[in-house]
Amino acid sequence: MATIKLPAALVGGSATSKVEIAGETVAELFDNHAAEHGDELRDSVIEDGEIKEFINVYVDGTPVDGLDAEVPDDAQVRVIPAASGGR
Repeated sequence: MATIKLPAALVGGSATSKVEIAGETVAELFDNHAAEHGDELRDSVIEDGEIKEFINVYVDGTPVDGLDAEVPDDAQVRVIPAASGGR
């Protein structure tokens, strides 16, 4: 199973969390996560069948552009919302 590392900003906590989820593609990972834990994460990352503009998803450190990206069985998947601000 792949491990998804979730930032606190997306899961409503105070620290990054990890969860192991099965899936052969990024889409399957988020669908399987939604089936086990609810739709909140999937809805925070995916909109209209695509990864949202200001969300970055990495599989083993490599950025992915689409939900059909393959996910090896032991992959580390990171979800990182874009940060902005400052002067």
